[in-house]
Amino acid sequence: MQFVFLLGIALSSRAQSYHYNTKFTLSSRHFVDTIPITFENDQIYFTALSEDKCYRFCLDTGSGQGIAYPDSKMAFKRKLGKISSHDANGKIKKTDVVEFPSFRIGNTTVSGYAGTLLNTHVMHTEYDGVVGFDLFNKGLSAKIDVREGVMILTDNPNYFSQEKGHVIKYKLERWVPYVTISPYGECKDKARFDTGSRRLYVMSEESRRLFSSQDSSFTSQIEGISYGSRAIGSFGAERADEVAFLHLDEWKWQDFTFCNYHTLTTQGISRIGAEIFNYGSIIINPRRKTLTFQPYEDNAEVEVGNKQMNIAFVPQDNKAAVGLVWEGSPHYKNGFRQGDIILSIDGDDVHSFQDFVSYPFIKSYIHTFTVLGKDGEIRNIKSER
Repeated sequence: MQFVFLLGIALSSRAQSYHYNTKFTLSSRHFVDTIPITFENDQIYFTALSEDKCYRFCLDTGSGQGIAYPDSKMAFKRKLGKISSHDANGKIKKTDVVEFPSFRIGNTTVSGYAGTLLNTHVMHTEYDGVVGFDLFNKGLSAKIDVREGVMILTDNPNYFSQEKGHVIKYKLERWVPYVTISPYGECKDKARFDTGSRRLYVMSEESRRLFSSQDSSFTSQIEGISYGSRAIGSFGAERADEVAFLHLDEWKWQDFTFCNYHTLTTQGISRIGAEIFNYGSIIINPRRKTLTFQPYEDNAEVEVGNKQMNIAFVPQDNKAAVGLVWEGSPHYKNGFRQGDIILSIDGDDVHSFQDFVSYPFIKSYIHTFTVLGKDGEIRNIKSER
């Protein structure tokens, strides 16, 4: 059973009493630091030190600035005001902005760093906060290489100028980067480069409908259409609507091709997520506003060949619900239906979405799910993870 959770938050310029800025300070100048990173469940993490304490941060290029959580062990210094925040699904909320404690990345201390304060992690996580794209909007360039387990960070704008790769320009919208890629033929899709999102590429439902109207042959890329929701942003699940199951023959990042790729559409914006680091490193150059993809293998294409996701679970009033299930899939045949609420698994009560996410599923084991359907009927469903 595959679960997909897509996170990310972008900051609007329509602030109330706090305006987006990169006024945080760096203790070092003319530096190059090599920072150890870990890549777990298609998310990038690094450790920062603050007053002899270690904090674990997630690097999220889909967030305009940092994100803090009151239930983490990191104590923020003070509130800076409120701002209108947009999550990855386009939902908007006014949130507090807080100042992080000073922290050290490599040999550089970051002071006065700001983050949006969210009520809690959307799901069970083991990190203390998020560092967003403002780290690069500050003017720092970086090379992120998860195979080597490092992020090279520098304030030298020419440090990576001799490195080769597949270069693509980005534009900032709400302070986060958007690129244009080619998912089919002459179709062009504007996608957020969002390492807070896991999947290699998801297409917006709006783009899918546009491409279908522009090029009738695009329908050959559609495996099926269902109804529901699958993407989870910082403020909850996306609204339920049509979801298309896509099997793209190929999609292109500039002149590099990702072949044989299964994905779905989303009600939010199109996104390129952190799975891209399974295939190569990325150089971020904020002065030139470029992203350079360097494939690990010396070729111009890669065969992805991933399996299609056919069921997704989302939070609904803090309960775990079936947001989407593809008709004809084993999960549908076993009895799952869109809107089912998970009550228990193998007799263990599931009180919240967090309980569901942290449940110790066993690979290849047939679990018994007790669900409450939309019709009020309680059913038992046997399903393999």
